[in-house]
Amino acid sequence: MKRFLAVIATAVSVRLGRPTVARTFIRRQGQCTRRQKAALRELWPRYGVDVGWNETIAPSNLFGGFEDPCVLDVGFGHGESLAGMAAARPQTQFIGVEVHRPGVAAALIRLAEADAANVKICRIDAVALLEMHVTPEPAFDEVCVFFPDPWFKSNSVHRRIIRPHTLDLLAARLRPGGCLHVATDVDEYAEHVRGVLAADSRWRSVDVDGRPAWRPETMYERRGVSRGHTITDLSFVLAA
Repeated sequence: MKRFLAVIATAVSVRLGRPTVARTFIRRQGQCTRRQKAALRELWPRYGVDVGWNETIAPSNLFGGFEDPCVLDVGFGHGESLAGMAAARPQTQFIGVEVHRPGVAAALIRLAEADAANVKICRIDAVALLEMHVTPEPAFDEVCVFFPDPWFKSNSVHRRIIRPHTLDLLAARLRPGGCLHVATDVDEYAEHVRGVLAADSRWRSVDVDGRPAWRPETMYERRGVSRGHTITDLSFVLAA
């Protein structure tokens, strides 16, 4: 049945002219608590951005058209890093992207507790957002990809968020001199990221010594450390 539905979805996408791409995440929806359900209902109008399947958005318009620096946070989990960065940089606009419903709810609660005014959230696949829903022009100054799904199996490597196709999308939407920041607790994934970026002449690696002071520690990161994992932070600059 799942395979049948996947075939139907692909056929519909082709019919509507939508590109079909390998999904970069696993749906782990889980159950929202009562508080999280209330947050989704009450706080989404303040922070959430509903993106229609045929709609294109300009990031600056989400913040009243102001051209402040703009950061795209891909897969923000439960919002610890997103809320922390937004609080530390009130003059910077942050757009968080996440598909996990309880995680989105947790982030909404954190943002409301901090009374954040510089964050918007899209509940959508980040690749789909970049491909079809963001105006094809430089709009972001930084992109953060913290602890993405490593997709360990060899037949799933093509699903990793850091891949040539994603770099093409980012290069088209990052301002010249913009940065891509990646953090992972999987050594093999860190080597994968280094290899993919080294093969693309548009990007220059920047030396990073441990976790940058501006990146808040996350729950997922602490769990990785408790299991003996090494945390690797990588940064790359897009050629001007």
